[in-house]
Amino acid sequence: MATNIVSVSDGGGITVSDLVAKPKYVPTKLKELMENQFISEALFRNAGSNKSSVVQFTEGDPTFLDSDIDEVAEFGEIPVGHSQRGIPRVAFATKKAKGVRISKEMIDENDIDAVQKQMTGLKNTFIRANDRSAKAILQSAAVPTVPVSTAWDAANSKPRTDIATAIDVISSAAPTEAQGGSEDEYFGFEPDTLVVHPGLLAVLMDNDDILKIYNGNIADKSIAYVGALPGTLYGLNIIQSRTFPRDRALVLERGTVGFYSDSRPLQFTSLYPEGGGPNGGPNETWRSDASIKRAIGLDQPKAALWLTGLVTP
Repeated sequence: MATNIVSVSDGGGITVSDLVAKPKYVPTKLKELMENQFISEALFRNAGSNKSSVVQFTEGDPTFLDSDIDEVAEFGEIPVGHSQRGIPRVAFATKKAKGVRISKEMIDENDIDAVQKQMTGLKNTFIRANDRSAKAILQSAAVPTVPVSTAWDAANSKPRTDIATAIDVISSAAPTEAQGGSEDEYFGFEPDTLVVHPGLLAVLMDNDDILKIYNGNIADKSIAYVGALPGTLYGLNIIQSRTFPRDRALVLERGTVGFYSDSRPLQFTSLYPEGGGPNGGPNETWRSDASIKRAIGLDQPKAALWLTGLVTP
């Protein structure tokens, strides 16, 4: 049976000396640990690379042309319509980086656990930083907020009703006439994702309004029975983030609300001796550096909505 290697200590007895002797081993494992872990890549679309570190975009673009379909007589010229633009915005790419070290003592004492802890710490720190960046931009005043009728940890709360309200507000969102819209225009958003702090899942798992929808021939899938939420709730996929607020939840259409654009995709250096020279140089250390330079923009903020007041103060 194949062995899944998810850390430097898995597999065939790798030593710290082996890691230093194979400079690409550590960065390769770091890359594997961070793949598909960034919430910005889960919620926003990839808008491609940029070379200037500055991304110009427009916020709240109407999804209809500037004029309606025309009736055209025989031999008449077909008129051309134009798409409309929202508010001009700019997003700036910022470089974020951090390195980890292997010391001569780690090699001599074969302290593989110390190496593993540094790699895990680097992975967690990058994920946290990415979550914080995504959370900060999603907390823009342009993203609507709706308070729930009753906190979800209180009696008689209605999380299903609150989530349905959020879905309705997002689905009904439309540009104003001042923004180029019309009285019967809409954006056409279809929310598909719910982002919550993991602590809120425990609240939902103990909420009667959620529990009562699981009965009859699907009782074996009850939250109370299996101890976990379903893959979807009201058709929304559930994503957890420990950096997101515990007293609010985000409902959104993934890939529509915003974008990310990299000047430098996430990259890692091979393990190299600090300062040059034998034994890792004067500090007797080898290091690998991770860096990324990314811009994040929110170009359709009404494709998301915060439900607030979910937990009793």
